[in-house]
Amino acid sequence: MPAKREKVLSYRRAEWFAITDLTLEKCLRDAYKARKNISERTIFVGDQCIKTVKTRDVQAGGLLVHITSEVPGEAASVVPKADAKTTELDLKAEQPTAEGEWLDGDAFLFVKNDHVCMCSTEMRDGAIRQYLFEIFKKAKLPEDAIKFELLKVADMSKIKMLHKQGVKELEIRATMFKASADYEKRKANATGLPGFVSRQVRALIGKPNDVTPDGLRVFLSIRTDRRYGPKALALGESRIEALAADVVKHQPKEGDKDKKYYDYVIKTGTGQRITPDEIFMKTTVTIESDGKTVRCDKVWKELTKFFEDLEESGALEQ
Repeated sequence: MPAKREKVLSYRRAEWFAITDLTLEKCLRDAYKARKNISERTIFVGDQCIKTVKTRDVQAGGLLVHITSEVPGEAASVVPKADAKTTELDLKAEQPTAEGEWLDGDAFLFVKNDHVCMCSTEMRDGAIRQYLFEIFKKAKLPEDAIKFELLKVADMSKIKMLHKQGVKELEIRATMFKASADYEKRKANATGLPGFVSRQVRALIGKPNDVTPDGLRVFLSIRTDRRYGPKALALGESRIEALAADVVKHQPKEGDKDKKYYDYVIKTGTGQRITPDEIFMKTTVTIESDGKTVRCDKVWKELTKFFEDLEESGALEQ
């Protein structure tokens, strides 16, 4: 049975700086149509060679891509085998075989319109983006084709997402200082999440109107409990979802003096994470190993399924 590796699948979206009718998928298809073979799909960034080694169309729409990177002629370091009496070792260098080069890293992409699901081994977002820029230039695509960034989702409706996916767990974190507590004391009613956290802090330390001047870090974790049956669970799910929505609505807006007053993490029913600044959409899967990387057909299958699950959950809606 082949060995397996745990890999992270993550979501990005191509955000364009220019007003254009281009999509990342269209640019990739046009580039690969203009640059038909692997040598034409190869670029150099310093000593590193990056190339597209395989693509596949998806019947339901979208394009699968496998990108690799290596340094031509670079030797690999080898740790020699040692017997039981060996006390130290010197590493050896092994040159690549005549059949190819040692793999430095690779990335697997599923691209549909401007949606990008990716899985990589030792290849960062910046290297992937730079490769796309260079291959689009080589293919002589319109100038606007390189005016994009691969971003995590930060501006979609968090409320819509948590209502569609449900809420598994809500974490609330806050740092309370004496000045903050004095402000709450002067208010007739403490409202919103800051007031909620302030009351919890005061109750926790047994002081009705004060908090330690040195600051106190508060961490509240709220989650549903399945031990009390379906009816109780449904009620709990409804309440934690409403609380999560209230937390998001009361997050301070840009420019508010207490913008860093608290933060939160909402874990949705499908395992995605919502924070004040971003929505982190990723999942972990186990895939058959292929030397330093994983099986291309297997990871492509997982990426396609990951996209379909995100789409069905409503996570990709603006």
